[in-house]
Amino acid sequence: MIKTKKPEKIMHVSFVLLLFILFAATPVVSALMVKISVEDLTREADVIIIGDVKDVESRWNLWRTMIYTYSKLSVEKYVKGGEEHKTLTIITEGGTVGDSGVWVEDVPVFTKNETVLVFLKKAGREFSVASWVQGKYIVENEEVRDISGEKTSLKDFLRRIEDAIPPQDAAIPVRTPAAQASPEAPGFEMIFGILGVLVVWRGLKK
Repeated sequence: MIKTKKPEKIMHVSFVLLLFILFAATPVVSALMVKISVEDLTREADVIIIGDVKDVESRWNLWRTMIYTYSKLSVEKYVKGGEEHKTLTIITEGGTVGDSGVWVEDVPVFTKNETVLVFLKKAGREFSVASWVQGKYIVENEEVRDISGEKTSLKDFLRRIEDAIPPQDAAIPVRTPAAQASPEAPGFEMIFGILGVLVVWRGLKK
């Protein structure tokens, strides 16, 4: 007699194997994150600051489907952009509210009272961190430390950032009055076409 395995046992074994594959694959995904240079981070960021983390608060979104963490920073120095604000708020995915917690891989975590150098992107009234965890550096004893623990002189690090910031005048195209009035500018062909139609229509009316 041929014995067959019960479907329940087969499903149980398959589920265990699936979990094993998923957990085994997780470190591989993290390890595949491509390291971004300081120069590329500088070009990607809208704002770069050195600041102190004054407050960290996690909250549910409106639909209670995701937790977001809001980290309020006191700005010590603007390295690039946004010099009018003394404080700003960084929003990151994940966090803990009561007994509920959400952890998102490769998202930077901010701790109250730490000093950081961060590369930021505008996100409405708040800011997000450029290139996720790679956009956050800890500042200690005139050094900056990345997520891997590698340390660099703060002075040398700032010099690399400043050298990578493009000149302001190169980022804003200058339009001369002559270029604005040129018949080759967008819209002039449409205007001339409409005038031509009106002339033909008036001729037919007569």
